[in-house]
Amino acid sequence: MRIYLDSRDHISLVERKTLQETDTFEGMLRECGNELIFSLHNIIECCAPLNQAGDQTNVMRTLNRLESMPHIYIAEVKIPAMELEESISAFLNDREYSDVDPFVPRFDYVVAPFEEPPTADYLKYGLAHTVFELWNEDPGLLDGYPDQAERLREILKSDRARNDYKRHETNFSSSVARNLHLYNITFTPDNISDLSYWIYENPNRCPAIRLGYEVFHKLLRNITDGGEVSDIPDFAHVDCIPYVDAITLDNRMRGYVAQTDQSLGTQYSNKVYRSVDDIEELLKNTAL
Repeated sequence: MRIYLDSRDHISLVERKTLQETDTFEGMLRECGNELIFSLHNIIECCAPLNQAGDQTNVMRTLNRLESMPHIYIAEVKIPAMELEESISAFLNDREYSDVDPFVPRFDYVVAPFEEPPTADYLKYGLAHTVFELWNEDPGLLDGYPDQAERLREILKSDRARNDYKRHETNFSSSVARNLHLYNITFTPDNISDLSYWIYENPNRCPAIRLGYEVFHKLLRNITDGGEVSDIPDFAHVDCIPYVDAITLDNRMRGYVAQTDQSLGTQYSNKVYRSVDDIEELLKNTAL
């Protein structure tokens, strides 16, 4: 089983549990061949103390302890591009969509997802080493997402001012077109509507793109929700849901995923848990 913990639960697992509790959790991972999934966002958020207090010791200890557990890396940044490329191939060749594989061997491949990283020839390039090199080159990487969060609030406000903001089905084609442009994927503009309709017919086609799109529109329709700074990494976590067996999310995102399940007939909520303690219970029950 591949398990994705958000940064809050990574910190809880390593820093707030006793050494024995953490060791017990690791033992349950190893017992049945389970793995933690590390992404750009659920690792970088663990490293905020570097900028907040220059706390290298605790961050190093956290990263080293996480890396000592069974794990795999997911390049969540490139999931939409991979899904679009596969959907185009399937659409043009009149075949069904096939799942993509966003998993990579090391964290440097997560940081540089669209090309081989310059450190690819290193035989060993550990998680903590990678993070500290990134921090030394650009400390702002760990500052969070205040600019993007403000941009998200502006988008929510702008979209809610439109008369058609609830008709998100008809706007999906525009979203696909924006993503094609963003990822420099060439596709005939006149056929984008047909491609988008084909993707939209089945939520299992481009599952991360579709899930993220629906979750965003659940948020959009909740006019009492003005958006939060945590939404930027949370949407990255949501993109990973189709590719994991279990994931922890905060209350808001769990709620929006559950609403999406009701709309699409999907069962993503079955993978979503509240905390690392719930994951621990899952591992115990799986081992029985």
